[in-house]
Amino acid sequence: MHVAYRDDRERKHRLKYGENCHRLYVNTGKKRGGLWWTYVLTLVFKIAVDATFVYLVYHIYEGYNFPSLIKCEQEPCPNKVDCFIARPTEKRIFTIFMVVTSLACIVLSIFEIVYLVGKKCSECIISSHNSRHIMTNTMSSGSNLMESDTLKVPGKTTPETPAPSYSLAIS
Repeated sequence: MHVAYRDDRERKHRLKYGENCHRLYVNTGKKRGGLWWTYVLTLVFKIAVDATFVYLVYHIYEGYNFPSLIKCEQEPCPNKVDCFIARPTEKRIFTIFMVVTSLACIVLSIFEIVYLVGKKCSECIISSHNSRHIMTNTMSSGSNLMESDTLKVPGKTTPETPAPSYSLAIS
């Protein structure tokens, strides 16, 4: 849904400012900032709902088994009565299918969260590495430092001896 919203916003921006205007988004399909956090929290909420379902079904039916016969002593029964559950095998199969589906959703959601967090960490590491590389070639005024190859004159070689130290230059 966010991609359609961003595409529409991009289209309206081009209509208002012309085709050659700057773009609002580099990539309209990219999840960034609040959208990324909302998506991750939605996955966590989905995991919590599925895990609660699996837990409750297990504890309500005491291990996914539907007995075919229950001894009933509750109202309106006057005494202990045999109550038969209709189609217990079908109910068990359907319940097991739902539980397996929920467990598969939980596993896939966990994999997706791990993927998203790993991708975000790798982007942060790459951007911090690139910013350090840029900072080493940039002065505080913002101008770039010259590369060591720019001062070399073609055909001439630089001497192999190092420059004299500061104490030798003063004396």
